[in-house]
Amino acid sequence: MGIKHFIKIMRPLNCIMSAIAVYISALVAGSAIFLVVPPMTVFYAMLVVFLVCSGGMVANDIFDIEIDKVNKPDRPLPSGKMSMKAAKAFSTLLMLAGIAISYFINYYAFFVAVAAALLLVLYAWKLKRVMLAGNITVSLLVGFTFIYGGLVNQNFITVMPLALLAFLSNMGREIYKTAEDVLGDKKGGADTLAVKFGVIKAKRIASIFIILAVLLSFVPFVLGILGLYYLIVVVFADILFLSAIVSPVKRSSKLAKIAMLVALIAFLIGAVYR
Repeated sequence: MGIKHFIKIMRPLNCIMSAIAVYISALVAGSAIFLVVPPMTVFYAMLVVFLVCSGGMVANDIFDIEIDKVNKPDRPLPSGKMSMKAAKAFSTLLMLAGIAISYFINYYAFFVAVAAALLLVLYAWKLKRVMLAGNITVSLLVGFTFIYGGLVNQNFITVMPLALLAFLSNMGREIYKTAEDVLGDKKGGADTLAVKFGVIKAKRIASIFIILAVLLSFVPFVLGILGLYYLIVVVFADILFLSAIVSPVKRSSKLAKIAMLVALIAFLIGAVYR
């Protein structure tokens, strides 16, 4: 049971993206000082989100072990490369560390961190298997990473449009994932849109959220939240999102994830060059 399995079960890329979202929202809600060296409060907020997110990823694998035996047998738990006991201890440690650090930011950040950790466990345990409830929970948490950065400066209203775009695009990607994982979800008893109504209908519903995100992607520029360079870069994200709509279901989720990464870069560039 090497360190690489601990890293893999954390899904670090997803959580790094979440931490970057916190930095971007702190930048938008704050001032240009963040361009040089983020204050310790911003760093703490990024670390909190990374740790709590990572703990949630591990918890998700713990509760999904039977489903992953079908969909992702090479993951650390179903492959037997990590024990269930080690995974539970690791998830708990990550979440508690994140919550402890959040106390040094402010009370709002602390309560949000506690709520997020509880929601992540509840999602992995029950909500993921309830149609749409799991998708909505995860997407709300993704949107809340932007609000969390605003909480550092107690100015989360400014970043609400970014949170909305993150919510919509992630809803689309989450539903694409359920369409991709339909066989394992059926075996695991998950009541997803794809299981209930079929892959084609699930993909159509996912596409509605993606289209809404694309149509609203210009709003941060119009409101003066992000600069012109954001508008230029986000076009590439929009193209990828639209490509996800017309692609086979197995590619849709991956394309949407890449599009979200490009959109995150667009947010960052737009925040820096306002």
